[in-house]
Amino acid sequence: MDNVTHALAGLLMADVALQGMAARSGRPVPPRARRATVLLGVVAAEFPDTDLVYSGPLVGMGPLGYLLHHRGHTHTLVWATLSALALWWVARWWVRRGAGHAGRGGAADGLTPPLWLAMAGTWSHLLLDWTNSYGVHPFWPLDNRWLYGDAVFIVEPWLWLVAIPPLLFAPRSRGGRVVLGALALVILAASAWTGEVARGIAVALAAFAVAWTGAQRLVPARARTWGGMALWGAVTLAFVAGRTMVRGAVTRSAAASGEAVLDVVLNPAPGDPTCWAALAVTRSADGGTYRVTSATAAVLAGRDAARCQQAVPRGRAGGDMLTGLAGASSDTPFASTPQVAWRSTWQAPVAALVALAAARCEVAAALRFMRTPVWEGAPNGALRLVDARYGMGGGFNTLRLAAPAGTCGVAGRWVPPWREPRHELLQGAGAAPPSRPAG
Repeated sequence: MDNVTHALAGLLMADVALQGMAARSGRPVPPRARRATVLLGVVAAEFPDTDLVYSGPLVGMGPLGYLLHHRGHTHTLVWATLSALALWWVARWWVRRGAGHAGRGGAADGLTPPLWLAMAGTWSHLLLDWTNSYGVHPFWPLDNRWLYGDAVFIVEPWLWLVAIPPLLFAPRSRGGRVVLGALALVILAASAWTGEVARGIAVALAAFAVAWTGAQRLVPARARTWGGMALWGAVTLAFVAGRTMVRGAVTRSAAASGEAVLDVVLNPAPGDPTCWAALAVTRSADGGTYRVTSATAAVLAGRDAARCQQAVPRGRAGGDMLTGLAGASSDTPFASTPQVAWRSTWQAPVAALVALAAARCEVAAALRFMRTPVWEGAPNGALRLVDARYGMGGGFNTLRLAAPAGTCGVAGRWVPPWREPRHELLQGAGAAPPSRPAG
């Protein structure tokens, strides 16, 4: 998820912790302890992203450093738990350092709400990151596999607008309210004018923001934050339900051709759990061909999947993720249905992927991240390797590799042990697995 979403989640949890601290002590939380708790909630919710400090040039791997180390070791339960304890200890020390707050009953004594806040903050980061298609592998070192939620767009406007009104009405500085109000206006403006959100959804978002903000005056102060968290959960569950329905429809449509469905990658349209962009990763019945096929899918039986392409003119649901890829064809092997509109397809021999991974260490390393690898080769041996989840625009998901120089340019000690998302293909061209998507 984006860092604003993580921060809003941390603020909601901090407000809950402050309520618990006040109820526990029977008196208002001292200002220094209040500031420490709010800061602890935000920092803990953001802390797993500290891998951004070293996932770039510091590991000396170029773009591979980001692919392999962002959402890496810091996005595991081991790191989340240890870092939460460290953050709680720092907050406890800082509060006790303040004059007049060292006695018993202070915000940092014993197993008080700030400890659970720190735990909830770092763990929530992993959970929120799991909800989108990028994935996490939280159970390292016991399990190196990537896990994907495929349910929530990485910047989801409903989550911002659910969280901000309860936070505005909580005890907060004037500067804090200004920042929160500005964030609400930013997400509403982006929904209305960037073209990423369908017009009807943008109107619904604006109407909801007005109504939900007004409702805060009618809700008891103690219930506001809990209401925001409950509604956050309801929004997430709505997208998870949509994901489940769409994944089933895409899998059935692809499997009807006789191909084995290895994976279905899903991204909802921002703000709209009824329209989805999909990539089906399949393998031919004889096991020899690897295929990535894009589609647009609708949740509701009465909503034509083809119309979802126009619902977001410049967004992911309306865009074909394979556009710009040499070799992609609109002649897909799957028959479209009212619920699933197939867009384009790209294929290569499974043996070609295995050979690339065996011959080029950069490819082998990148495949520890890439869930939908596609590639283009040049006569001189240069290679463009792309994870189709994020389109062909040449962003962070693209590696441009020169002709092999005979030596490996990746220091082996920096390649983490993540299990390749397409591990079943890298085992060779054996028997095709059953038609059930991974993840």
